[in-house]
Amino acid sequence: MAPAVTTNLASLLLLADGRFPVGGHAHSGGIEAAMADGRVRDVVDVEAFTIGRLHTTGVMEAALAAATVVRLCGPNAVTERVLAEIDAEADARIPSAPLRAASRRLGRQLTRVAGPCWPDPVLPALGSIDPDGPHQAVALGGVAVAAGVGARDAALLALHHAATTPIQAAIKIAGLDPFALAAVTARLAPVIETLALVAATAADGPLAELPCSSAPLIEIAAATHDRTAQRLFAT
Repeated sequence: MAPAVTTNLASLLLLADGRFPVGGHAHSGGIEAAMADGRVRDVVDVEAFTIGRLHTTGVMEAALAAATVVRLCGPNAVTERVLAEIDAEADARIPSAPLRAASRRLGRQLTRVAGPCWPDPVLPALGSIDPDGPHQAVALGGVAVAAGVGARDAALLALHHAATTPIQAAIKIAGLDPFALAAVTARLAPVIETLALVAATAADGPLAELPCSSAPLIEIAAATHDRTAQRLFAT
């Protein structure tokens, strides 16, 4: 199990705030494509879609974020090498080219906005991983370290974003009841808590054995969505 690290609660709340300018508002988490082809039509479908997302890409990203925190807080951490190794694991877990590009774009933006908030040597190291930026989950773990957020809470953050991204996008796309979708988010709290524990526990093990569940239909749809001219969201 990941080591207990005292979390800076104010920083945790800031990172969880949808108004924190990291560019997430431009992404739907795959739900725009799902609504376009009829797989998601109503609040019930949004909840089912989000549960699936949490159990696949959500827990995968949460484990990568938590593993980043665990390794950067270790006694023998070599920041650049550690980050490059975790980033390579993230890259291998995102088969869709548009989603890989989006992940790096979001990671680059998160690293950029974190700089003035929590100046820390880990942030320049994040920026040196790849010319296009670190993957989002790795950036979240690195920024969590800079902000004083522990491994389990970094996993919670990743899962929180995995849930709220498609839920909030569904309101903009189809005008679904925001009160009903807020209730969906609340109902998913136990799922998020459970998966955060799974991710934090896995973070202590070998990187190659981190969760690697994927959602093939979302990966395939991402390629089609990337070529769609009329869309509200980048992904």
